[in-house]
Amino acid sequence: MFKSITRNSQRIRINSRSIHTIPKLELHDQWKTNGLSNLFSSQGYTESWINFQNYLLTNLTLLTNGTGNETKHPFQILLNTAKQSTKQHIFHFASMAFNNHFFYQQLTNQEIAKETKPSRFLMEKLIHQDIDSLESLKLKMNNIIMNSNGQGVLFLVESKDKSLQFLNCSNDGTPFYYGKNQILDLNGGIDEHTFKQLENLKQRVKNGDSDFNLPILAISYWDIMYIHDFGINGKSEYLNKVWDYINWDIVNKRLFQV
Repeated sequence: MFKSITRNSQRIRINSRSIHTIPKLELHDQWKTNGLSNLFSSQGYTESWINFQNYLLTNLTLLTNGTGNETKHPFQILLNTAKQSTKQHIFHFASMAFNNHFFYQQLTNQEIAKETKPSRFLMEKLIHQDIDSLESLKLKMNNIIMNSNGQGVLFLVESKDKSLQFLNCSNDGTPFYYGKNQILDLNGGIDEHTFKQLENLKQRVKNGDSDFNLPILAISYWDIMYIHDFGINGKSEYLNKVWDYINWDIVNKRLFQV
């Protein structure tokens, strides 16, 4: 906690301020010392989780100090600020902090991951995306990422009609609000399909349409995830290995079931 002390002749008044601190991962102590075998070295883990998350949350603390968002979690903050154009700098750090944590929550040691698998319920839903195995899901998501420019997080999400979709959120994009999911690359010239998507998005925002996707699985392809251990051109090698560390018991529980 941040504390500021104001002294007068009668009493000491202490005003407490909240800070956003790094969530404790279940295997943090082990990973900080040993890393995740063939995926992250101890230094790679420190850079991509401890240092990166601390950077995001420190900035979030500085930007929300003394405001209504001061005591809220990054998830609540990103929802509160996603539609407020004057608070996009706050949204930026809240969304990225949530995405990084969401990605790391689903990781475990390789020997534990081998004992888990996608649920039958999850695989039945993926059939509608022409995916009939874990290997085909891996190939599908890895291909989307390798054909993407820049960095971000690729999500498998459950949409409002309960179908599963792929949502490629560039930069600080979030799966929770269509107006800020950053699925369109507008840094250069755009083709006709992208233009139509952009016009449709503008109309949805103008109409005040509501939408909510529930993220199920996330694969981060921020370069900080692989540069230390795999090099600047190591994205493909990193992507092939990260799947061996996914705890499907966690992923399965994220999917709504009746």
